[in-house]
Amino acid sequence: MFIITYKMPKELVDEKIELLQINDIFNVYYESPLDITTDMFGYGYKEKENVIVDLKVAFDGNLEDFENFKSQVSSLLKETPSSIDEVKNEFEEFYIDPIHLNDQWVLCAPTDNFENKKEIFFTPQGAFGTGLHETTQDILKFIVEEDFEGKSLLDLGTGSGILSIAAGVKGASKIVAVDIRDVEDEVLLNASLNELENIEVVVGNVLHEEYKLDEKFDWIFINIGGEETAMFMDFIEEHIEKTGKLLVSGLVEWSFDWVKEKVENKGFKLNQKFQTNEWCTAIFSK
Repeated sequence: MFIITYKMPKELVDEKIELLQINDIFNVYYESPLDITTDMFGYGYKEKENVIVDLKVAFDGNLEDFENFKSQVSSLLKETPSSIDEVKNEFEEFYIDPIHLNDQWVLCAPTDNFENKKEIFFTPQGAFGTGLHETTQDILKFIVEEDFEGKSLLDLGTGSGILSIAAGVKGASKIVAVDIRDVEDEVLLNASLNELENIEVVVGNVLHEEYKLDEKFDWIFINIGGEETAMFMDFIEEHIEKTGKLLVSGLVEWSFDWVKEKVENKGFKLNQKFQTNEWCTAIFSK
């Protein structure tokens, strides 16, 4: 495969893409430069204006047709390529560097072997929650110090499932992992690496009753941000045991007190708070 790159003002890109599509050239994309923004609940982004962008056109046909294809694209765009790159379809499995959670536990790839530590095996497949973000590491460090033996867990916004898997390794007896995206294959793959068979993956928006949960849980994890936590509080209150515990993460320090108030308004009490850089994690109990 070849990637042909053309530089042009951002305001012309949509027009140029439409022109190529009219001529049956569809494998076209560009990366819009972004400004990182801050809001009450964390970070966002907005596209930069009045900038030059790279419009990329991919060619995956026969090599003898490449020059004609390049000439056609350049003629349609009335531009000269700024670069041409050959992309070879060589894929390597993503490898996670070991993350030492404490002096006893390590999060690592299934090919690793730590004789003097207990291992949680994990191979990222693309879903959120690779174990690398500050929030995820803070939660994992808490989980490996906590006793989950015989406890039930509801993991809201499970992503890769890493938090559910860690709790399962620590003895949780029943785990329901929920995500609006279809992450079932990834979660169950990583569960199998740790010989776990007690994780049920639910795909859908549980707030819209696409999947109805009738049971209550000893633990509920929610690691998807402050605004989302507030939205889920009625659901959480309905599905947590009377003596249950709630782990809330993905919070930024400047909105922590706002989220804390929303949680406490439902009868919860703050037990612990962890913070790495601006990211906060909190443990509440009923």
